[in-house]
Amino acid sequence: MSQAKYDERTEQHIASLQPDFADRVRQWLAECRQQGLNPYIHFGSRSIEEQRKLRQKFLAGGPKAVDPERSYHCYGRAFDWVNITDADGGDAGLAWDDDKTYAKGTHIGAQFQIVGIGSGDNDHLQDARFGTFADLPRSEFGSFPA
Repeated sequence: MSQAKYDERTEQHIASLQPDFADRVRQWLAECRQQGLNPYIHFGSRSIEEQRKLRQKFLAGGPKAVDPERSYHCYGRAFDWVNITDADGGDAGLAWDDDKTYAKGTHIGAQFQIVGIGSGDNDHLQDARFGTFADLPRSEFGSFPA
């Protein structure tokens, strides 16, 4: 995939977030790039049904996933990202296991009220304005820009 395609997909995922959060994510993205990172946002908001499926896979032994009501993705308040090291390198050009880069991206996020949830899910960043899922606006559950 080309850098232009990664950028296009990143913007599509940002556009799926709540507008106030999307604005801060764009600021985070610009600052990351200024500091030498090249983030690809590969997930933004997530439908309730999609989150349910991920949760079922987790319960069957798959990757970690919470119930939809607890997922910031289902409120349009979270995104998953990876650093691009070679835009033309396919999956090998994405630094999926680069803890140092994830830590740097998380550190940059703090100035935009964007936080991580720990090393067990270090590609996930979410809106720090809501300390727990219980603080998320119920009106946003499953309701976010396309």
